[in-house]
Amino acid sequence: MEEKKDTFEECCQFVTDNTEKIDQTILLKLYSYYKQVTKGDASGGRPGVFNMRARAKYEEWESLSGITKEEAKQKYIDLVQNLTFTHINTSFEDKHSLAKEMLNKELNLEEYEEIKNLWKAHSIAEDNRDINGLMATLTEDCRYEIPQIGKVYYDKEGAAQFYNDLLGAFPDIDFRLMQIYIGPQGVVEEAKVKATHEKDWLVLPATGKEVEFETAIFFPWDSKVKKFKGERVYFNFDRKFYRKYGMAPPFPELKD
Repeated sequence: MEEKKDTFEECCQFVTDNTEKIDQTILLKLYSYYKQVTKGDASGGRPGVFNMRARAKYEEWESLSGITKEEAKQKYIDLVQNLTFTHINTSFEDKHSLAKEMLNKELNLEEYEEIKNLWKAHSIAEDNRDINGLMATLTEDCRYEIPQIGKVYYDKEGAAQFYNDLLGAFPDIDFRLMQIYIGPQGVVEEAKVKATHEKDWLVLPATGKEVEFETAIFFPWDSKVKKFKGERVYFNFDRKFYRKYGMAPPFPELKD
């Protein structure tokens, strides 16, 4: 951060002045802290599943229920004081420095086996609905991200919530692996999912039907801790998916 801000008001102004430079997931977290400071616990009706952005903001605010305004204020200040910006108009080298660092990682057969075996343990725990087993494969500061809707689950508590939400909505969910790629950066998998959709989940209202869709999941590897740093999950919900299961697409721009 360019200049340290000490008060809540200074931090709020700093965020206002630099909104375009701040990552969307961080902005969502800042919004939730701000609402908790200024309004207290979440109130009012939860936005409908077809108003994705408003629903995500409300749910992030609602997740803070119970913490005091002073606690939320301090969390807001701490987050602002530790902000890092995505630089605009950087050189090609700077822009891709992180990717270059990852590409330059050497393939170590021993580490490859560690990554592969950890992914297998993760998958077995998922199949067995073993939340503790899943948590054992993750770093303490793991993040579960669904970039399509700006949803982020923080730390192991958040990761457990992700799985409880997923398994609550799809109790018989079955992942059928189609592709997998393992390297020193982590794991990427593509899978076909089949499940009975019993409860609302993310932007999907419950249908009570058996549904099928495809997903791509990134498992970033922490070479120091030798665990996964979480997941980035992408779901293929196109217009055909909504039409097939009798749902209206939440985004009019969805293409066939």
